[in-house]
Amino acid sequence: MNRARTTAPSGFTLVELLVVIAIIGVLVALLLPAVQAAREAARRTQCSNQLKQIGMAMQNHVSALTTFPTGGDGYNPNIRNYLSGTDVNNSANSTGTPNGANKQGLGWGYQLLPFLEQNALKGITTMGKLASTEVPLYFCPSRRSAGKSALYSEAVGGITLPNLLTDYAAAHPATYVNPQFGASLGQKITPVPWTDPNIAATYSKIYDSFMKGRVEGGVSTIANPADNIICDGLVVRTPWRWKQKTFASNVSRAIKPGQCTDGLSNTLLVAEKLVRPDLYEGGSWSDDVGWADGWDPDQLRTTGFQPLNDNDPFCQGVRQNWCGGPPPGFNDVFMFGSAHPNGINAVYGDGSVHSLGFEIDVVTFNYLGSRNDESGSF
Repeated sequence: MNRARTTAPSGFTLVELLVVIAIIGVLVALLLPAVQAAREAARRTQCSNQLKQIGMAMQNHVSALTTFPTGGDGYNPNIRNYLSGTDVNNSANSTGTPNGANKQGLGWGYQLLPFLEQNALKGITTMGKLASTEVPLYFCPSRRSAGKSALYSEAVGGITLPNLLTDYAAAHPATYVNPQFGASLGQKITPVPWTDPNIAATYSKIYDSFMKGRVEGGVSTIANPADNIICDGLVVRTPWRWKQKTFASNVSRAIKPGQCTDGLSNTLLVAEKLVRPDLYEGGSWSDDVGWADGWDPDQLRTTGFQPLNDNDPFCQGVRQNWCGGPPPGFNDVFMFGSAHPNGINAVYGDGSVHSLGFEIDVVTFNYLGSRNDESGSF
């Protein structure tokens, strides 16, 4: 009698398939954060390396010209006003030789171009060339992937500039309140953490301190030599009187290494700046002219505030205006910050690069931004 041979069915059962899928899902869930963390680590390393190159360019600037670059003049400077051998009233395409640090209205980002070892960046002397130039070194890959944005534009000197973005800013310490804004000369600013109930009043003082470096009403706000106690960072402002088209005298000048009494290794020079994610495309008042700007939050920030992560909840709700305001961001931003999860990268006066956590003590952070606080005495 023949018996029918029974065989087990081939393949997986539905339950087995679901178990395998679940296991794969768990492995992917475990793997993705590790991959993302590795990518962020690589991006942060690239960002740090770029700051290292900026620091080396600063050292080359000092070697060639004996001083550090300045913060430039007021916001939205016209390049043809800061060239020698050209008529400032000439056409937008007039050429000449860029002025040195003490008479250059475009800030440190522009002044460093000849020292970045990129031939295409050298000799930019017209607004048209500025409009067509990207500087990849000036943006952090953790945040965005382009050196300029066509989403918004800025009219400067008869030329429409795309947003020449930069993710880095020079440090300006919060030291003394500007007398022009109603405070008595010599009133010191004591920075406080974001959690301090007096943060609003402190913010107002630091805002006034920073605005001191701008040009308001057509005449330099630091023409009075007595006011220059504020300019104690490595980056100082180029004073230019627009109406007279002359440079102010008896004011702070470009800083030499010997004037950094705290030591170059103890003085923060350039670090990552805060840019809220919904303003990454550029166009905000603090992220439009970028590295081609003068004394403006585009390329200058204050160490009077603790740095923030771009996604910090502090920048939402009632404090949104402190971080740019609603898109497109028509409010100045004065803080340092980054898209990194734990802190910012910063280059010091000696060219060394360090990582600073978001939780850094704000008073210590402000000491780092000053060249002559003598370990705590602004």
